[in-house]
Amino acid sequence: MNKNDLFRTFADVNDDILERDETAEKKTCRLKWGVIAAFICLTIGAILCLQESQVETKKIGSWDEIARFSNGNLVAERLVALGGQTIDVHLSYVSGGDVSDPASWNTLSITGDYNGQDFTLDCDYGSERDKRKNPAEAYAMTQYGDVEVAIYREEKSKPFLYRAVFTLDSVTYNLSIYSNDSEDIYAYLGIVLSEPEDSRNPSGTTLTDVLGFDVCRIEMEETGPHQYMWHYYVKMDGKDVCVAEQFGYDGPEVWSRDLDMDGVSELICNCTYGDGVQSVIVYRNHDGVIEEGSISRSYYEEKIGWSHLGEIGIDSLPVEQYNPEKGVFTATNYYINEYDKPVTVELEDGLEPFDFFPFNHLP
Repeated sequence: MNKNDLFRTFADVNDDILERDETAEKKTCRLKWGVIAAFICLTIGAILCLQESQVETKKIGSWDEIARFSNGNLVAERLVALGGQTIDVHLSYVSGGDVSDPASWNTLSITGDYNGQDFTLDCDYGSERDKRKNPAEAYAMTQYGDVEVAIYREEKSKPFLYRAVFTLDSVTYNLSIYSNDSEDIYAYLGIVLSEPEDSRNPSGTTLTDVLGFDVCRIEMEETGPHQYMWHYYVKMDGKDVCVAEQFGYDGPEVWSRDLDMDGVSELICNCTYGDGVQSVIVYRNHDGVIEEGSISRSYYEEKIGWSHLGEIGIDSLPVEQYNPEKGVFTATNYYINEYDKPVTVELEDGLEPFDFFPFNHLP
């Protein structure tokens, strides 16, 4: 082989290598653009998916606004029924969904006050329902019927943060309170998870922070067909003493609120008497004396201009109620206009509308 043959041989090899390199480069280029195209498709798909699953958040102005859509299935309703006050309600739901349709709800967050203690209740209706930590990390595990509850305690602050996590009817609940006493979280769980009693007969149920007393016990008395009286007892000098009474048909409507900001909560009762009259009674602890208060007629006449005489001269009273969501007393007069066009006013003067006198319990 001479040098010319050797040169031609190397030339052929170089051409073959160059051709192979060119082919590889084209394949690499196609692969690279294929990967980029796939990434773009995945990105667009993810964006579209996020848009479809995006949730909207709405601040609910009134507890009643959300409760009426729940068919009584919200455990927070049991707290409200016993005097709990909702302070803030936030609802997130699937974009394009309807607030009135619980099937579109994603999360519901409720903050409130129950007997002077703040609570937060988060309800998760989404796909990732069970967000609790490993039960092994729980402060305690407990059971209410078929519902298992994991309780966690965070000791970074005083009072401690207690958090109870449980799943009920495919909804995961996260109930949180700050307290120095672990029994408080069990008291909440007892309310929201225990089997509901007859709403008319909460005998034995206890309330706290009522009229300056730590514990107040409710006992029911049937006074007539479908008519009931609820008595509220506290311990005084080792004796059970009745400090308030309430009348009604369905169930006790009672709230503990500090209306005059003196540090001692009053007891507010919506009452319905046997003749159908609906009135508000407020009980207060006035320097150690338990007093009962009703809205005075003079307040209606002087402040609102309402007479208590109906169209045919019969003495009549407006329908009185306490609205716990707004924290106001309301009065509805059916005799100013036609009966089907009543006039309702809000009484925002604290305890000023009430005349008080010593409460006398008749056994």
